[in-house]
Amino acid sequence: MKENAHFWGWILLFVSFVWGIEFSLVHETLNSMGPNTFNTLRFAVAVLTLLAYFSYSGFQFLHSLNVSVIHHGAILGLLLFTAFSTQTIGLQYTSASNAGFITGLNVVLVPVIAWAWLKESQQWFVWLGVAMATTGTVLLTGGLNGISLGEVWVLVCAFMFAIHIVYTGVYVAEVDPLALTQVQLITVMLLSFIAALAFETESLLGLPQVLIADATSNSGALAWTAILVGGTLGTGLAFVAQTIGQQSLAAWRVALIFATEPLFAAVGGFWLLGETLSLYAWIGAALIVGGMLVAELVEGRDTESDVSEGSH
Repeated sequence: MKENAHFWGWILLFVSFVWGIEFSLVHETLNSMGPNTFNTLRFAVAVLTLLAYFSYSGFQFLHSLNVSVIHHGAILGLLLFTAFSTQTIGLQYTSASNAGFITGLNVVLVPVIAWAWLKESQQWFVWLGVAMATTGTVLLTGGLNGISLGEVWVLVCAFMFAIHIVYTGVYVAEVDPLALTQVQLITVMLLSFIAALAFETESLLGLPQVLIADATSNSGALAWTAILVGGTLGTGLAFVAQTIGQQSLAAWRVALIFATEPLFAAVGGFWLLGETLSLYAWIGAALIVGGMLVAELVEGRDTESDVSEGSH
């Protein structure tokens, strides 16, 4: 179990890296298509990615469906749709760094939601690690210079992601994780398409121009990159990893790992957009990593202590 926890911890750290890089990709792609249009394509690719994996692995998706899978998958899919939709809409009105900071607030919200909803008491090192990671996120992104419409949208996103993490942790053991993930992705794809039909008809009609006629241009190539990277690594495989990983990792630990997302968003900004980090930003990055290490090391020490006491 401990080896599984370490393995999935590294996998989810890679997921956080991909999500961080995506902030820059999606921010630029929204210049050529609407947010729900983009999410429709992204989650369609994610659904196809899982279908390809199912075919390769021999997993029988339809045979794994039952009332519980559909019920929990639909609820989680609604949470994901709301999270990704509000985040993508918010990116139209705020900077990638501000969006990264507010999305990172789900790290703070996860233990609060677990405490309020599940009545879970939180140990001191959890709060210390979360506090360090949150402080680091503020320093890394420079904080917020006033609340705008974009920040409000992304705040809703952070809340939805936090609920999604806690809900997944509660119910993932009851159902098949692969089937649960695919139902979530199909739900988000359908809801995004309905929203695009309702609010982004012009964007949908313009897709042939963006993805085919302009495919070799900078905007077209960027759109394809964002859709393919987001749909495969950032969505399909990412949520499989989160769903399966939370069988070995506590919800608070998943949230703490995902606290590195703003750090990777800053790396993406430097790599893709030529942004640079200030001294305070580097201090913030160190605090984020430090928060993870504090939680890991203290938990390890407490676990060893418990084992030692039990052996007497």
